[in-house]
Amino acid sequence: MPDQAEFPIRLREGFKGQVQYVIPRPVLASIAGHPLLHSLLPTDIGWYPQAQYHFRERPDGADEHILIYCVAGGGWAEFGKTTVSITPGDALLIPAHTPHTYGAAMTDPWSIHWVHFLGDEGAYLARLLKEPTCTLAVEPGCGVVVSALFQACYEVFLGGFVLTRLIYAAKLLHRLLGELFFNNGAFSPSLRSSRFHSVESTLTFLRSNLHRPLSLAEMAGQAGLSESHFSRVFKAQTGHAPLDYFILLKMQHASALLAVTDLHVKEVAAAVGYSDPYYFSRLFKQVIGVSPRDYRRAPKG
Repeated sequence: MPDQAEFPIRLREGFKGQVQYVIPRPVLASIAGHPLLHSLLPTDIGWYPQAQYHFRERPDGADEHILIYCVAGGGWAEFGKTTVSITPGDALLIPAHTPHTYGAAMTDPWSIHWVHFLGDEGAYLARLLKEPTCTLAVEPGCGVVVSALFQACYEVFLGGFVLTRLIYAAKLLHRLLGELFFNNGAFSPSLRSSRFHSVESTLTFLRSNLHRPLSLAEMAGQAGLSESHFSRVFKAQTGHAPLDYFILLKMQHASALLAVTDLHVKEVAAAVGYSDPYYFSRLFKQVIGVSPRDYRRAPKG
């Protein structure tokens, strides 16, 4: 932790312009077993802008999981002997019952969205982070969505702590966590890292070239990686080998063409880069489970 002498004043809350909602504990107890809330239930939520002197120390941790998203300024967090700096665009997820201390920087204090929540989902997501820092970077576009979802949660609680409002807030928090962990170009849950090579540009490249064959060498070259490194990174992020994934994309597009056009199978095959319609048909059946003709004849909708 930074030098104790740097913190002549320590504040838990009370910042100008802050937003804070704390759900009454009797209300939480009455809804804790609800089937839509047992995996994720927000208990406290807020916005602390320019939170000068903000400081919290929990030697035994909190009963809830804690998510902090820093949008401006800076701060720090300490877990045992490990101290991590928090800067704009960083998120911090502290699992329940994890001893910790955190606070705002003295010279440029952080502005943070934060939420405490119960449920198994927090423990699972925390395991995706690289220990012991509990942090992940957030790309700017994702950060805009996350901030908007926090704001939506605040507006929900203006309506009071009634069950329907709490369920809606929980669903917003589900979406918020999904954005951070699974739609965030600065973080890969499979690699447990905020410093990784994203394959998003490669996926765009593949979708733009469904009409022709691509080699592994071409894919790796587009990504700027060796073939072996690219294959490892791609499979870690998608669950598929690059060439297998490309075939899946081709067959998905072929399915759409069969469903909404009158193109002959030979023409569909050519549209997804196969000059041999018989080879295409075999691949299509292997991936989709039926032949192209049977797929077209099957009822849709």
